[in-house]
Amino acid sequence: MKEYSFTVVITTYNRPDYLLESLKGVLSQTVKPKEVLVIDDFSSEDYQPVLDKFDRNSFQYIKLKAPSGANVARNTGVELATGDVIAFLDDDDVWDEDYLEQHLAALQTADAVTCGFRFLENPEKTRINPIVDITQEVIKNGNKFCGMSGVTCKAELAKKLKFDVELKNSQDWDFFVRITLEGAKFVNIPKPIYNYRRGHVSISTEVKNMPIEKVYPRLKAFKKHRAFLGSHAYSERVSEQVLSFIGDKSNKWQWINISVKEAGLVATWNALVMRRLLPKLMGKGKASA
Repeated sequence: MKEYSFTVVITTYNRPDYLLESLKGVLSQTVKPKEVLVIDDFSSEDYQPVLDKFDRNSFQYIKLKAPSGANVARNTGVELATGDVIAFLDDDDVWDEDYLEQHLAALQTADAVTCGFRFLENPEKTRINPIVDITQEVIKNGNKFCGMSGVTCKAELAKKLKFDVELKNSQDWDFFVRITLEGAKFVNIPKPIYNYRRGHVSISTEVKNMPIEKVYPRLKAFKKHRAFLGSHAYSERVSEQVLSFIGDKSNKWQWINISVKEAGLVATWNALVMRRLLPKLMGKGKASA
């Protein structure tokens, strides 16, 4: 087995208590990383008590000079990385102790790797995609795999691609798309090997309560990859995004009008029918999100 050295990039913001758990998991790996970079996105919380619990020679702590967002923090880690492979981790998630070991095995024949996960609050609940080879056709359907805490990528490729700092959401999907466009070998480990923390405010809660004007930035990644997606997949993805949780919104017809404008009538109708939203829209029954 070829030995690759790992640079672990942990991004954190105002969650020193979560960093305590995630960093402990990284430093307990059966395959020891070459370096661990903790990138703090200019937190106001005091991290010193947590940092002092560890041997300071076992990681580097880098605090950005201003709040810049997760993608800038990740790019900072990518730029500083000296390992053969970069492993990304959000501060609120926790790896199994053999996480890097299993990724190392997959990296023998791949350039980038994802994996399944379990929910930290409910370990019996898991999310596992059985697909092993992540192709362009597979990724057109969206990121059905994991967030960045489950991703490793060979450093040369990660340094070439980096993260799009203009995107406010779908950053992982955008990164995955560009991996496949490079013709890189991208594989998935179809089993849960880390713990994902939902957090107090979920993405679904944010989307449910989102004002209309906030939807347009959420479409930016799809617009960026419109040619890659093709007209059908593009319209489908946009209508799904616009109509998410429409059954919980009071101004339903305004959201439908936006979907028609951005994705077309057919895609809008299909989204309403296929996701069983019509009964909820008409005030009959409960629709799925």
